[in-house]
Amino acid sequence: MKISLIFISTLLTLSVFFPLFLFIYNGFKNSSNIKHKIEALLKNNGIVYGLKEVWHHNFIALSTDKTQITFVHYNSENPIINTIVLAEIKQCNILKNQTRQKDKVISLKNLDLEFVFKSSDKPNLIINFFNLDDDLSEDYEIKRIEKWHQIIKTSIPEQITVKKAS
Repeated sequence: MKISLIFISTLLTLSVFFPLFLFIYNGFKNSSNIKHKIEALLKNNGIVYGLKEVWHHNFIALSTDKTQITFVHYNSENPIINTIVLAEIKQCNILKNQTRQKDKVISLKNLDLEFVFKSSDKPNLIINFFNLDDDLSEDYEIKRIEKWHQIIKTSIPEQITVKKAS
């Protein structure tokens, strides 16, 4: 009687906690696979990153000398790599697209970071942090984009305004 109770209790405990550990393990495995793929892509670009972050299939990093931002969106086919020189940036903006539903609940549709270049020849560069069509769940993207927006704003070199003599 005592052995069967211990056996059933052990099976019940394992049936509850084993799937939980399995989900956690798969999440770490997927994120580490993405990290290795991105590190292999950026291995030969010659930039040393001081601050970096990986989430879902995205990677963003700031170089140690705070002159370049690299953003990688890794999908199954081919990665999209954007390296932005901060000296060429005039300003950085957060673009939020929210939808209102009938019951007044606001849901985030997409979240982007827009880079406006000093040169009018270059079009604005928009980097997607969150898209409801790609990711069904939001994972602190608003806090993440606000953090990176602040980092980029402080890293953009200030323009020197010169007064014109008449």
